[in-house]
Amino acid sequence: MAKTPRAPKPPSYLDELAAQQWKQKAKQLSERGDLTPADWNNLELYCVNYSMYRKAVADLATRGFSIINSQGGESRNPALSAKADAEKIMIKMSSLLGFDPISRRKNPVETDEEDDLDRLG
Repeated sequence: MAKTPRAPKPPSYLDELAAQQWKQKAKQLSERGDLTPADWNNLELYCVNYSMYRKAVADLATRGFSIINSQGGESRNPALSAKADAEKIMIKMSSLLGFDPISRRKNPVETDEEDDLDRLG
């Protein structure tokens, strides 16, 4: 089996949360033997949106679901939309990268180990 390329270091412009996710998820992909250069953009999208999601959740915990707008009235906290948008992208990238159980079952990682189907042939 060909050696799986290691992911490059996290892009320098990623913030700390995104860079931590990059390292964690790249390690997971590498250990699975399922990492190709074509995955790095999807991994980057996942990590950037993970950071946005975490920041939005923190903002909601601090300021709540509504905020006082510049006119002094109450408005929906924009962090709700940011959180929802980031979740959608994270879910899509998780599926493409095989981070969720359903996509892992649909696209199992190939191994060199002999299994029952190999023994039938």
